[in-house]
Amino acid sequence: MTLEESLKALKSAFTNKKGEAEAMAKEMSELKSKNDTLSAEYATVVEKLEASAAVIADRDSAIAKVEELTKALAASESLKAEAAKQIESVGKVAAKIVASVGVSPVEISAADSAVQKTPEEVWTEYCAMKDPAKKQSFYNAHRAAIVSHLGIK
Repeated sequence: MTLEESLKALKSAFTNKKGEAEAMAKEMSELKSKNDTLSAEYATVVEKLEASAAVIADRDSAIAKVEELTKALAASESLKAEAAKQIESVGKVAAKIVASVGVSPVEISAADSAVQKTPEEVWTEYCAMKDPAKKQSFYNAHRAAIVSHLGIK
């Protein structure tokens, strides 16, 4: 092989290598760009993961608070039940005291006080009663309306 042929062969080999080098440089540039994009996406994912960890911590604290409130509600329900028992027993004690004085106790229900009658209606109903015991308990329950109807102050 002559020097000229060797030179042409080398030139041809370097020309091919130049194309390969340019292709590799282009590929390397694309890979760097892709790496930068992936790094940015990774940073975003890490931020979202940290945010979700904070949300999970908030959720866990909310669950703990709900459990605490549920226990407090159960405790207050038991206190309410005890108070209701005491209220009932107070009513029984009051009935015993009234009975010991010689008066028959009268139960006042919420339904009786919820229905508002005019003094004239109360007076008419009172006058229509024949049983003295019922008439007395009715008078005791509606004394203010009867007195008002009669004009007594």
